[in-house]
Amino acid sequence: MRQISLPKLSGLAVLASLALAAPAAASGGYFCEGDDVALDMATGRLPVLQVIGAYAEAGGKAYSTGPERGEGMPFVVGQAFADDDGVKVDFVDPNFEAILVSLRLRFDGDEDWPLTGTLTLDGTDYPVRCGGD
Repeated sequence: MRQISLPKLSGLAVLASLALAAPAAASGGYFCEGDDVALDMATGRLPVLQVIGAYAEAGGKAYSTGPERGEGMPFVVGQAFADDDGVKVDFVDPNFEAILVSLRLRFDGDEDWPLTGTLTLDGTDYPVRCGGD
């Protein structure tokens, strides 16, 4: 009968150290700014756009998906889509009765701010430029 040996402890230690040294890339996000407007949106790194949380403020009003994102009126993701042409996200009230914040971006900016577009908050349009990580 063939004897099976257990891996050496030193080999396991090397594998564990390599696994722990690997960078975490589970999430990223977008950040946008304009005159009197800002948006911070955390996203997952999946083949589709997955919004994890967001904070938006403009004209003295603020919306947030949760207190960990910042203080503001609650909103949730209604729909989100991204492709080679741009990014589109609608945030709605928690009852899904009205769109509160919309983000429409296109990839036509520069190296520092590759996305430009419009953030609409409570019916008012704000031009924004955005970056991501």
